[in-house]
Amino acid sequence: MAGHDDRYIEITTRLRSVRSFCDFLSQGGTVRVALSEGEPYKDVTAALLERNRREAEALARTRRYLYPELADEEVAPPLYSHH
Repeated sequence: MAGHDDRYIEITTRLRSVRSFCDFLSQGGTVRVALSEGEPYKDVTAALLERNRREAEALARTRRYLYPELADEEVAPPLYSHH
């Protein structure tokens, strides 16, 4: 796997990041955006959570396919500490 270390690390790091963001949103985090300056903010949390969950599933599938011997490796601890 020596030649593939960077790719494995990249996929695993992205997977950790996406899962951590999903955890944040699932625990009450919100995301609001304005489509243009002066417009009211719109809550897009549910759509963003669904999109990131799909991304996490795709990353996990890719990692299982490319690195079957490491696919079930735990991706914890989270990248970011809780303050």
